[in-house]
Amino acid sequence: MLIYRVHIKGFRNYEDEDIFLNSSSLIIGSNDVGKTNFIYALRLLFDRSLSENDLDLLDSDFNAYSYSNKIEITAYLKEIEEDCLLSEFKDHIKNGKLILRYIKEKNEDYILQAGFSEETMQELQSRSYLRRLNMQYVDTNRNLYAYLRKERQNLLLISQELLSDEEKNDDRTKTAEIQKNLDSINQQISSLNYIKGALKNVNEQLSSLSVENKDQNVQFVAGHNDAKKMLSDVALSYSSEEGPLTLGGDGRNNQIYLATWIAKQQIKNTPDHVTFYAIEEPEAHLHPHQQRKLAQYLTNSLNGQVIVTSHSPQIAQEFKAKNIIRLYSKNKYTHAASGPEDEQIKNSFDDFGYRLNAMSAEIFFSYGVFLVEGTSEVIFYKALAKENKIDLDRLNISILSVEGIGFKPYIKVCKALNIPWVLRTDNDVFKNTQNESYYAGINRAIGIIKDCNLSYDVPSVYQNECKKWSGDSVPSDIKDSNDKMRESLKNAGIYMSKMDLENDLAKSNLNDTLNDYYDIQESDVAKLVSEMQKRKAENMFKFIQKEHSNLVKLQNDELIEPIFDIVNKVKNQVQPNGK
Repeated sequence: MLIYRVHIKGFRNYEDEDIFLNSSSLIIGSNDVGKTNFIYALRLLFDRSLSENDLDLLDSDFNAYSYSNKIEITAYLKEIEEDCLLSEFKDHIKNGKLILRYIKEKNEDYILQAGFSEETMQELQSRSYLRRLNMQYVDTNRNLYAYLRKERQNLLLISQELLSDEEKNDDRTKTAEIQKNLDSINQQISSLNYIKGALKNVNEQLSSLSVENKDQNVQFVAGHNDAKKMLSDVALSYSSEEGPLTLGGDGRNNQIYLATWIAKQQIKNTPDHVTFYAIEEPEAHLHPHQQRKLAQYLTNSLNGQVIVTSHSPQIAQEFKAKNIIRLYSKNKYTHAASGPEDEQIKNSFDDFGYRLNAMSAEIFFSYGVFLVEGTSEVIFYKALAKENKIDLDRLNISILSVEGIGFKPYIKVCKALNIPWVLRTDNDVFKNTQNESYYAGINRAIGIIKDCNLSYDVPSVYQNECKKWSGDSVPSDIKDSNDKMRESLKNAGIYMSKMDLENDLAKSNLNDTLNDYYDIQESDVAKLVSEMQKRKAENMFKFIQKEHSNLVKLQNDELIEPIFDIVNKVKNQVQPNGK
């Protein structure tokens, strides 16, 4: 069984949205964008821990911006082969497909419906199907100690029920032996002089209060007198070479919580029901390496569909990229990016393949992305934004280097997840085997436009004029066409150097600062560029470290234009007024 699509209408910050799921799905997005609301929408249909009062939603649960008076949450299921579901839903299932819907209108009782198509939906009289199909939910605000107090008895009882007769007899024998040892321990405790002394007066006073207390003595015991009660109240600890230890910090406790929770799901798994799982922010308090390991653990250890919400690039790194769903806000409503059913997003993510890492995974969590060629550009543009009072972190804008991957996979992912983007690339000149020169940057940009299906028409006159030439100097008509093409490509979010970053800086208002820093005469541009291109990233870092305050000289330069562009794109998506 697979829940492959969820449609949410009129619920909280969702106006009318489809979210597509896979067997393991990662839901990402900014704070308050609707990740928890999406999980709660599923809970209304599948979480049997919710009461009838929980399902009778409040007026505040209706979408305020659309003035909705009706909430609909619809889950589309396919590949249903389990006998328990086929017998439970009977005629509501056809060809392995089932639709379940929750409907709530203001001032009306909620309604549940089921059918194998939109035309066959019928009202269900109860939530009895939750005996066979339900959701196990791990709250983002989980508390290890409260969970253990609530669930440890259930965990022990479930485990006991699964024992064979031989194992049960063995446990009875061992429990009797534990009782003997416990009696012996309590007798030894009572014989300790300081314990006898501490309780002597208590027992004398107890006897004087009532004749019935004459033969009754208060004593200190090791937790319990009864072995069975002691075993039902066992505490959880973890062991090391030094022996049992008390529970650790928040990170360790989170691991223990999830391991205990998963263990319970595994031992209670039976063929008479189907369970899927929703886990919010499993990375809480964990080191990055442990976050990656936990993501593997969650997707491999649970026998059923898994839905995870997260803010962690390390978690995202361990999911197949096509299984990542981005929620984002536009015009006050929550929207979901194209899901795994969309061939475009599947092919886009496949381009990342094994190259997906925590750095490239940051793209999924960004409101906007500025793509550059290498590390030196990242260093320069982060400093340029900061010195010109542009707070990229406040806007959730990432500057990412595409080294080793190239621009196209990133752009395809941004398009699929509806993440605004811009890029800056070199406008380098190459020579072919015939010793002819050409603008490789222009050709690269045209290739990006075509392969990424960007909504931009390349002006044919510019493209035709950007042709090959012989000799050391660029013909004036080609240079003029190249300049016009560079300007036109900005409409597609593609910003091209006049040549490369170092040459552009050497000819910018920062020229005097660079000459002083490298101790080079103002007229010797070639030597300055040569020095800057030696160990580019290291040189850029040292220059920025010393001269960062001078970057304000570029506030009106062409170099800063891509930053202004991505800032405006992000503001226009997040808020209608662009502020």
